[in-house]
Amino acid sequence: MNGVVHMRLIKAVLLLSSGMTVMAGAVISPALPEISRHFSGNGDSVLTKLILTMPALTIAVCAPLAGHISDLFGRRKLLLFSLFLYGVSGFSGFFLDDLLLLLFSRAILGISVGGIMSAATALIGDFFSGDERAEFIGLQSGFMYIGGVVLVLFGGLLAEVSWKAPFLAYLTAFAVLTMAMVGLSEPKTSMKNTGKTYQETSRVSYLAMSLIYLLVFLLMIFYYMVLVQVPFILQDRFGAGSAMTGLAISASALAGALSSLSYPLIRRRLSYRIIYVLGFGFVAAGYVIVGYAGSFLYILVGLGFAGFGNGMLMPNGSFWLMEVAPEHMRGKAVGGFTGMIFLGQFLSPVVMAPVVYAYTLNGAFLAAAAAMGLIVLVLLVFPRRLMHC
Repeated sequence: MNGVVHMRLIKAVLLLSSGMTVMAGAVISPALPEISRHFSGNGDSVLTKLILTMPALTIAVCAPLAGHISDLFGRRKLLLFSLFLYGVSGFSGFFLDDLLLLLFSRAILGISVGGIMSAATALIGDFFSGDERAEFIGLQSGFMYIGGVVLVLFGGLLAEVSWKAPFLAYLTAFAVLTMAMVGLSEPKTSMKNTGKTYQETSRVSYLAMSLIYLLVFLLMIFYYMVLVQVPFILQDRFGAGSAMTGLAISASALAGALSSLSYPLIRRRLSYRIIYVLGFGFVAAGYVIVGYAGSFLYILVGLGFAGFGNGMLMPNGSFWLMEVAPEHMRGKAVGGFTGMIFLGQFLSPVVMAPVVYAYTLNGAFLAAAAAMGLIVLVLLVFPRRLMHC
């Protein structure tokens, strides 16, 4: 296979695999009300909400193990197996009419997403380096943001046919699997000189890795407020329906895509720490606007600011992690990073619930903005030499 064509196929596989992780929840999200009504006769309204969140929990638990497996047995094997498991578990929802079995299939789907995300991100670190790696990580994040918008709309169209129809979308995993089998090879490692392994590991900044994990966890706590809390603000304040809510969330996602695609340019000029400062600053400013917004237009502006900040924060964590984690433990490091992303997503509603109860929805966004302001302050005074950035 021609080298240029081969690399293009590799890039397509990695981008589409990343899109699979977004599709896990986005494509069935519009069908949740209909799914809830279908199973409401069983008194399982609480359990139906877990259909969307269950994958996040199993991803958080299994992603670190998946990353370790990729270090031991290879990224390609893990990605192929995970894509197959994703297709089977996701598509099975089309046939299942038992809520507990459906939840079980969603849990298995989460395991597969953890494997896909860990393998795909580690492969990006293996195949690319320097500016090319920054460019592709920015492209990956932008692709996932835009994919989220498209998949929500696509899922909505399928949900108009039947609550089961969105589960057909998971069949696309088998197309990506076929592409991966044909075009993806196991990357050559630089582990030939195994005598350096211990020295390399001893030089890893575990403090930097821990800080990356903490920051992405906090980012997800705040980021998921847009998906979980904003619909209620729009409904309570402006009587907005699903169309206006979709527009607002899409505005945030599109702004995130813009900043993600601009990440290579941003990274050439700024350090990791300053990008974090700016990113959290943008999100905090956006949440202040949302908290005080008196019109739908101001909500859009606030979500645009927040989305722009989120879009530069996600690739920044991935790229920094690739730099501080040595090749022989890159999969394990990425697996931990993936786990923290989805743990933050799963816990966001839980963490924010008492804040919303105590301060109302408006106050919750202002409190989140204050917390991010504190993060910015800590990052500014944190010793630069300890951050390796």
